[in-house]
Amino acid sequence: MSKHILITGASSGVGRALAIKLSSQDSSLNFNLSLCGRNSTKLAQTLADISNRSRIFSESFCLSNKDKINDFVLAAESKFGDVDILINCAGLNSSRTPAGEPDWQQLEWMMKINFFAPLRFVELVLPKMLTKKKGVLLNVLSTTCLFSNPGTAQYSAGKSALDTYIKVLRKELHGTGVKVLSLYPGGIDTDFRDQTRPEYLSSIDVADGIYNMIFTHSNVQIHEMVIRPENESNFC
Repeated sequence: MSKHILITGASSGVGRALAIKLSSQDSSLNFNLSLCGRNSTKLAQTLADISNRSRIFSESFCLSNKDKINDFVLAAESKFGDVDILINCAGLNSSRTPAGEPDWQQLEWMMKINFFAPLRFVELVLPKMLTKKKGVLLNVLSTTCLFSNPGTAQYSAGKSALDTYIKVLRKELHGTGVKVLSLYPGGIDTDFRDQTRPEYLSSIDVADGIYNMIFTHSNVQIHEMVIRPENESNFC
């Protein structure tokens, strides 16, 4: 039976790398991919790098629009059936103002994308996972949830809010058959950053980590994984 995998943020970075990785796996694994991203041009480039597009459903929209999220999930389920694996990759950091001088407009914007949007996807796909007594919810968080860095207060707030919420969800869903997984990557060299950082993790490095987390025996739960580049020392 084929698995339906929904990936947010597939237009760039980790989401794009993961979509390409999954689409290139042996066809016997039977993945149907539903991909979304805000930038239509970049999402089209992701699709151009996928050879078998007959098993791909994609739409471009902003995750701040909850109605668009709902419509996308409904359309994806109509094409491929219930979502078996949800991977929330999308995220942004649009402000580095000091913690004592909050940029309220940007803070609200980041909370919409980094906290509320992932939860809306979870809310939409979880009921059917619970009915089936199986499924995977994986959220790509950040090591900012684990270590406080100056200049990241607003980004950290959204990611940490999601982190805390998901930890409660994991306990509430214990024993249901639904896996609730969290990945905490350190610095990643993507277009998320203004300048290239080749010493950081690559998107492929993180995509490999996600792949290893989601494809385990049903009795194996890799609840949390931290992945950092060798040059990063912001840990206890």
